[in-house]
Amino acid sequence: MENRQAHLSGPIVSDYDFFTRSIDTNLPVLEDVKKAVESKDFGTARRLFAEHVRRSLRSDLYFQIPPHEMQNQFFLPGETLEEMGERILALKLVSCGTPHQFFGKVDWSANPTFNQYMEWTWQLNRHWEWEVLAKRYRETGAEKYAEGLVNLFTSWVRQAVVPENAPGNSTYGWRTIECGIRMGNAWPYALHACYRSPHFTDDVLIDWYKSLWEHAMRLRGHHREEGNWLIMEMNGLSHIGVLCPEFREAENWRNYAQEKLIGELNRQLYPDGFQIELSTNYHEVVLINYFQVIQLYQAYGYPIAPEIVNALENACSIHVKLMMPDGRLPDVNDGCWLKVSASTSMSEATRRYPHRQDFLWAYTEGQEGRPPVETSIPLPYSGYYVMRNGWDRQAVWAMFDAGPFGRGHQHEDKLNLLIHAYGKLLLTEGGNYAYDDSEMRRYVLSTRSHNTVRVDGSDQNRRMAYRWRAEDLHLQAGAKWHSSEAFDFVQGTYDEGYGALAQIRVTHSRSVLFLKNHPLVSPCFLVIDRLAPQDEQSHNYEFLWHLHSESAFVQGLNSFTLNREGPNLTLITNKMENLAAKIVKGQTESEWQGWKTAESFVQGEYAPAPVVVYNLTAAGPVRVVTLLFPTNTGEKCPVKEVEASGEVHDRQIRLNLLNGQSIVIDENEYIGTREHQSNDLLGIGL
Repeated sequence: MENRQAHLSGPIVSDYDFFTRSIDTNLPVLEDVKKAVESKDFGTARRLFAEHVRRSLRSDLYFQIPPHEMQNQFFLPGETLEEMGERILALKLVSCGTPHQFFGKVDWSANPTFNQYMEWTWQLNRHWEWEVLAKRYRETGAEKYAEGLVNLFTSWVRQAVVPENAPGNSTYGWRTIECGIRMGNAWPYALHACYRSPHFTDDVLIDWYKSLWEHAMRLRGHHREEGNWLIMEMNGLSHIGVLCPEFREAENWRNYAQEKLIGELNRQLYPDGFQIELSTNYHEVVLINYFQVIQLYQAYGYPIAPEIVNALENACSIHVKLMMPDGRLPDVNDGCWLKVSASTSMSEATRRYPHRQDFLWAYTEGQEGRPPVETSIPLPYSGYYVMRNGWDRQAVWAMFDAGPFGRGHQHEDKLNLLIHAYGKLLLTEGGNYAYDDSEMRRYVLSTRSHNTVRVDGSDQNRRMAYRWRAEDLHLQAGAKWHSSEAFDFVQGTYDEGYGALAQIRVTHSRSVLFLKNHPLVSPCFLVIDRLAPQDEQSHNYEFLWHLHSESAFVQGLNSFTLNREGPNLTLITNKMENLAAKIVKGQTESEWQGWKTAESFVQGEYAPAPVVVYNLTAAGPVRVVTLLFPTNTGEKCPVKEVEASGEVHDRQIRLNLLNGQSIVIDENEYIGTREHQSNDLLGIGL
């Protein structure tokens, strides 16, 4: 599989090393194995050890653990488990949503994608298919599934030779993330489901346990030092340590993994609960892996550190705090539109924390439990601010990002805003996409695919100068926040540069005012953008608004979605010289703009989507005010005009209504207290 080891066949640990270094033959249950080893009768030792495995494996304990969700796109759309099993037996395997037909045996280093997308090969080596065959074996008892599983195992273990000292992120089949995922999921499930099958011969069981030892040595010696990888790696190491007490180092592996998992609580979770990568997807991944270790330990009677259980309660609350009215999580960074009621971690959280009625309410879609008392919720460390006027499905909701860059899987999207109202997502973003080097991947990572501001045709660039420091985890994001029954106000700032070298130095301050209980208008949002360049040159600003609608149109400085059914969104800006609006959809020339991804992260699954671009060229500090007004089915936006000057010091805004009335807004009244007026976020006074 690896060129430098192409002449080898795995597993590479010899019988002598396996029985003298790996296995603890001093255990009373292995007394006969020890005698055979002392006599150098390794054939007998192999037979006796395999018999011991068949006697000692506790499938009754293992299958007490709640079933987990199999991850990644290894299935075809709509196929049943039965259909999947037959397809796998025919060696038609799917990775990252892309199928490939193998003949004779699987080439575990294959890559049939058009652009050699490495995730295809890596995720193939996570072996979710093995678990499918094991499930079918448990359901039917048909030996063809156990036989197919053994054929996959044998072909893999022969080809995938464990590297001796390769870094954890290298090799096709032995990246430590794949090692951790295999050991925490498909491999233990497959073994406990099928080990009594006649196809699990003595030789198969010995090779299996040799490979388990090789996995443990790789996970212990070459794991990452941070991030979601480390949690998955320690989950895998924990499984080997718990399920394989025959190994000499089993207790050390358990202790080491748990110490790492405890230590990561203060390194990976912000005080407000969000995981450092600030991705709804990887937050869920981390929670799942922590819970799998807890479930494993409890099933087998090992004590789990209480600090782990306690910390995960706060982390699970993120799912409730961020949840949109339709029950999904927002697609933050390399995130996903995960439905909370389908969340594996929330399923476990409802059992683990029965006092949390908000967990139960979110997980059961409101059928049980009760929602939080608070509606709008700040996350002052991770920097996400959720504004809402209620917890029902028709509520108006928004989320504003004023936080740090995060540890991994980041998008260049500070000051991004999302809006959900009256049962529908109205203001969205480009989404997440396959981790390849395509234009679409570059698009979703960029400022272009988010609802914020670009400068001189350039994106934000936090990535260039970004250096993660553990101590930053305990610093608040620095945004201003004030909330009441009538309104929410939040303000954040981006001042880290635009362009390939972050050389364009313009400070962007964005305030969002949510009028959630005003006597003259239904809930709506005012976005006040202030741009302050550090030079005296003219700069071009693009204010981007990604609409969740099939179509939209612009009329002057007003923009509208055109949903025939359901709610719509109206955007109105203040009139300014050199300010113009247009809609871009499905653009590929010059640069990509106006696209949205599917929820599958499969290559090629994306579609055009309308983006409103307000374009302004100006010198010196400038203020732009945009009203975003959600309207329910059949309703019309009551605001005719946003009247505000472009002067950055001005705090007055007037909303002129269609009925002749006006709403006058003084920004200072919403910041909390007037003493904030002397603050100087832009060097121009607030």
